[in-house]
Amino acid sequence: MASICVFCGSRSGSDAIHVGAATALGRILALRGDTLIYGGGSTGLMGAIADEMLRHGADVVGVIPEALANVELMHTGVSDMRVVPNMHVRKATMHELADAYIALPGGFGTMEELFEVLCWAQLKFHAAPIAVLNPDGYYDGLITLINSMISEQFLDPVYRRLLTAASSADELEAWLHAQFAPSEEIP
Repeated sequence: MASICVFCGSRSGSDAIHVGAATALGRILALRGDTLIYGGGSTGLMGAIADEMLRHGADVVGVIPEALANVELMHTGVSDMRVVPNMHVRKATMHELADAYIALPGGFGTMEELFEVLCWAQLKFHAAPIAVLNPDGYYDGLITLINSMISEQFLDPVYRRLLTAASSADELEAWLHAQFAPSEEIP
């Protein structure tokens, strides 16, 4: 059981595959007994993953800035909702609670959060694993950009390993199992 911080859009996107991926990931996390740490929203992919976790009775922690904590945005079904003063405190709080990070499709906010934890990992500020759920190739452009950073020598090739891309929630489940499998004791 781990606390998984999920970055994702407050919109559903134009393709139903994204909501399906968020829901599938929520079901997997819930059945694993993981805790969801997320941005506290009730709409879009945020709402989809939180709803699925709650449907299975799993633990969900929402972290939302005061400016967004209104009835239209904040998920009223999440009992552990932490209202914080701003986005900086939101990200710091989410990071303090996280054992791993997963980014689903999203916009600027999702990308900013993802790049921040990647940068922090590069600088060795944390060692938590990071992945993207890449349904229907949503993150293919990002992977191409990272490969360009490496080929243009702006990024050392060793840092490519900081980000895992999974095309399905089932692949992420296998990745999570590898990250958090109980260690076997040596006799």
